[in-house]
Amino acid sequence: MLSNSKNNESISSMSDTILKDIRDHDENEIYTSSPNIHERTLNSLTYDWSMCDIFEINESEGETQCVNNKENETDLQTKVTKQNIVTHSQNVLNETNSHWQDNKAFTQLDPCKLKDNILDCFQVTQKYENCFEKTISTEIVESMHMLTNEQQNIKSDKLIKRNSDSCSSTIQHKVCCLDNQIIKQGTSIHCKNLINNDTFYGLPNKVKELFLQIRGINSLYQWQDECLNLDAVKNRKNLIYALPTSGGKTLVAEILMLQELICNKRNAIFILPFVAIVQEKVQAMTPFALELNFLVEEYAASKGTYPPKKRRKKNSIYMCTIEKALSLINSLIEENRLNEVVIDELHLLGESGGRGATLEVLLTKILYVNDNIHIVAMSATIGNLDEIATFLNAELYTGNFRPVEIKEYVKCEENIWLLDFTTEELLTDVKKINYQYSNDAAKIDPDRIGGLVMDVIPENSCLIFCSSRKNCENVALLLSRILFKSLEDYKKVEKENLLNALKSEEGLCSILHKTIKVGVAYHHSGLTSEERRLLEDAFKAGILCVICCTSTLATGVNLPARRVILRSPYVGNQFLNLSRYKQMVGRAGRAGMGNIGESILICKNNELEKVTELLRSKMDDSLSTIHVEKDRGINNLILSAILLRIATTRLELHKIAKKTLLNIQQKRLNVNIKQIVDETLSEFIKASVMKIKKEEKNFDKFKPNISVAFPSQDVSSNDTIKEIKGKRTLKLTNETELELCSLGRAAMKACINMQCAYTLYKDLKKAQEHLILIDYLHLLYLVTPYDLISQIKLTGSIYYDVVTSLSETQMKTARLIGINEANIGKIRNGLLPKDVEPRVIHRFYVTLILYDLWSQHAVYAIAEKYEISRGIVQNLLTAVSSFASSVIRFCQELDEFWAFKDLLNMFSKRLSYCCPLELEALMDLPLVKIGRARQLYNAGFRTVQIIAKAQPTDLQNKIPYLSKKTATQIIAAAKLQIVEKLEDLKEETQNILDGI
Repeated sequence: MLSNSKNNESISSMSDTILKDIRDHDENEIYTSSPNIHERTLNSLTYDWSMCDIFEINESEGETQCVNNKENETDLQTKVTKQNIVTHSQNVLNETNSHWQDNKAFTQLDPCKLKDNILDCFQVTQKYENCFEKTISTEIVESMHMLTNEQQNIKSDKLIKRNSDSCSSTIQHKVCCLDNQIIKQGTSIHCKNLINNDTFYGLPNKVKELFLQIRGINSLYQWQDECLNLDAVKNRKNLIYALPTSGGKTLVAEILMLQELICNKRNAIFILPFVAIVQEKVQAMTPFALELNFLVEEYAASKGTYPPKKRRKKNSIYMCTIEKALSLINSLIEENRLNEVVIDELHLLGESGGRGATLEVLLTKILYVNDNIHIVAMSATIGNLDEIATFLNAELYTGNFRPVEIKEYVKCEENIWLLDFTTEELLTDVKKINYQYSNDAAKIDPDRIGGLVMDVIPENSCLIFCSSRKNCENVALLLSRILFKSLEDYKKVEKENLLNALKSEEGLCSILHKTIKVGVAYHHSGLTSEERRLLEDAFKAGILCVICCTSTLATGVNLPARRVILRSPYVGNQFLNLSRYKQMVGRAGRAGMGNIGESILICKNNELEKVTELLRSKMDDSLSTIHVEKDRGINNLILSAILLRIATTRLELHKIAKKTLLNIQQKRLNVNIKQIVDETLSEFIKASVMKIKKEEKNFDKFKPNISVAFPSQDVSSNDTIKEIKGKRTLKLTNETELELCSLGRAAMKACINMQCAYTLYKDLKKAQEHLILIDYLHLLYLVTPYDLISQIKLTGSIYYDVVTSLSETQMKTARLIGINEANIGKIRNGLLPKDVEPRVIHRFYVTLILYDLWSQHAVYAIAEKYEISRGIVQNLLTAVSSFASSVIRFCQELDEFWAFKDLLNMFSKRLSYCCPLELEALMDLPLVKIGRARQLYNAGFRTVQIIAKAQPTDLQNKIPYLSKKTATQIIAAAKLQIVEKLEDLKEETQNILDGI
């Protein structure tokens, strides 16, 4: 095979030859450039090889054969000459020019159609008679891919308008090269499976085979077929599709992303609501990635690189959480590499707490930056889907399909009603239930949950949604006492293996030890990720029959059940809304698990009327929160827009604000979007977060005596600044260009809000004077996330015991921070010292927990020591590792903190794992935490390469209680990791060669 450098020379030489012939034919027309080409977004060409049904390429004994599938071969006698190709290429390229002149997007040009047009203009012989020199097909495919990527690098008008003059001729030059390459070689690699009409939605039939082999899917539902054949999909327009939970929405998204990867040779982003779902989807797509030659890159918790590595030959799906997606999309916008974005759970736009605001901000930037970025969103049914579709400029597809019928019930005391939404009564077919409880059993289980569960288990499964984490544990314990003891014999060996597997992960919860024996477990954020995964797998395998869980599982991992029980109509102390109710009920019944699913909502007599109102209500609307959650909403939108240089003036910022959902909803929310933008600009200028671009360099300090005016008409640049009664008044016209001050720029690069940035700056400044590096305690304090303070309860007596047991070296750090012997005594007695900020006291308490983790103490031991859940302890590692990365990026933007950048770089990755160095590589694999990493290492699987070469049975034979499914997933992940590293090495090598 030719090297890349030789291949590039071959392509360059071929292109020059063909272009010379074309120039000789008509030089003037070929290089006609559209003066407005820079005003349109130029993405890479869309190569949908499924359209190439005219011919296929077969190479045999050095000859290239063309077989026409539509006409009799005997009629094709006329020889093709090079001049024929060149002449008609001229005509096709003239048509290309007319596309530009008609103001059509460049992406509307289809190279397959261009090729077909050329071939249709003359008859084709069965054999080419040395028309073109023979080259290697695979090299051509790779070069086409490289040229396509080069086209993507040409910036759109919102990013660099100044390159417009050269842009036009460059694009036409590349179109010409690409066209002739397509004609000359076709692409035997891609075309052979795709030229037939019976492709799998434009994808190779191999994809269909993989869905059958890996997922057991042999056909799509009717709605899925309809959705994939929509004009919006064919024309690559934005799409929202909304169906009930379990309708099969994710499969459609996966097919669309595979089209982007395989047909269009471009990357895709998949935004998911939770870390657990990201990890689940990474595992689900890994087998496809290995078979179809693409990469799956995880952006969740501490994982992810900004910007992602740019690859010439492989494309990637970036699986990310909402928070990680914001940083990822910012970096891709900056490099003009954003292509397709797929969003799961779009209804989270209306969620409070900042996540909804973050999602709206990132979608707004996508819509503003480039109309050709493809947005696909799936959602549960919400009340204002039309409004959301307007926001995303998307076509809307809705339906009520469910593969399995659900019967919904309401239970109150001994009565149980069937819900019939077609009748006015709603609650119909009332029945009495009588499970013949003993008096003792009735006292501990007044709602008869045990009876409702025994109706379906052990042959079928049951989910019980509880209002709180504690209630989950209590209900699980209750069932362990109520359910028949004979259940202990059901899959007894498998349950014992599950208990042993849980013990191997650093300990076993006493509650789970009791409940698992009867096939019951609880599931909430207090569990470690290893515990949750083991319990989920056991539930899917039928080893566990019942899981008592919080409402987050309804939008989390895929755990369907025959019967779903809602323990009460509350989530925490809030009454249910219809959207959340439907999410939980939607877990009942799944395809392949019977013909019916059931849900039962339990309520008290005094709650029945309110429950009826809930069930009669309309679906909740998703309302914008960017004006309420300002730090993650409008503030972030404005600052990041200025940082990315996509909107730098007041007028441009008003324009980007008009792209928000808030702009559409401003009347119903009684807000004025322009006023909000102006107020935000005024606040930021006064706080020295941003400044007028031509302002003096020493503006990076707080300016309380500045007033900001927004005149109704433009003023000259000479009037921009003037004195009024001792105050400086900045007049911002629509054209006044703004830029971020150093602190604002650092905050945006670090993806932290301004309040956090101010506090972090203050802490780093103080530490700079007296940094203690005898051990890691002081550095750990500096990367302890501020938002964890509110999540962990401080216990004075525990704080006192831990601090008084610190070594003298560690006490030096404590005293420097403000935690001395006198203050810790006050804290033990419930008093707060006046000379230390409360946030400092609480933050150092969290740092002490982190220090124990850093010292590789067991999660269970730390959880008991600080009286917090082991899940929270484990999540601290993820949070601190992520925040450490933010602190590093923050310091990189501020020269005064150069030393911190180097210091923190040294140990930030180790924060993710807090394990011995020899285990770090193994813990990069999904499904491998410290317990399993030790098992693998001790069993001889000491490197990722060794694991990649292993068979699932090899791991099962040496690792106790490891399922075949988990072993297979670990091996697949190891293989994909090696492929990714190999691609990285190839890219580095090519970069070096390109620079020589």
